[in-house]
Amino acid sequence: MPKEMYIFFGAVIGAVAAYITTKITVRNQVRIAEITAQKDVALQSDRLLHERVMAEVAIEREELRKMHAILSRVSLETSLTMSYIQSDNNMKLHEFRERYVESCHRLHEAKAISDIYYPEMSDSVCKIYGQANVFWGHQESVLRTDVKDERGVWEASLSKVIKTGDEISSYSRVLQEKIATRGKELKNAVGEKID
Repeated sequence: MPKEMYIFFGAVIGAVAAYITTKITVRNQVRIAEITAQKDVALQSDRLLHERVMAEVAIEREELRKMHAILSRVSLETSLTMSYIQSDNNMKLHEFRERYVESCHRLHEAKAISDIYYPEMSDSVCKIYGQANVFWGHQESVLRTDVKDERGVWEASLSKVIKTGDEISSYSRVLQEKIATRGKELKNAVGEKID
């Protein structure tokens, strides 16, 4: 066989070997790229899920904070101490009614929060709202009654103020305990997601 044939076959074999090597290398690089892309997609998906959970937890914690603050405010507004303050200040009836309407708005916000996020708390919020209305009615009677002229009526109204204020405070405490428990659950859930 002539020398040129050896060179030709050597070149053909070298070209075939180079082609096969390139083909294997490209296939391996494509596999590595696919695996890397899958890992990147999984990491990105996990990161997005984590960010979403964190955002949802932040929203829920803020709503819990709002509801807790509303319940604290309502408990204060319907307390015996506040009743005496309002009585001693000779509060004008229109000022008193404005405070009543503001209290209703706060309780409506608490109701919305409970309906959206915590349906199991909605009934208690409704009970607080109902008792708050009763409280404000009796408190208005206390404010409108002259204790010197109608002591019996004033004392009867005040005892109803005390009773409804205590009921509101009791319902509020129970809800605030539930809120605190849920807040701890969220804190623990977030802690687990971070680790």
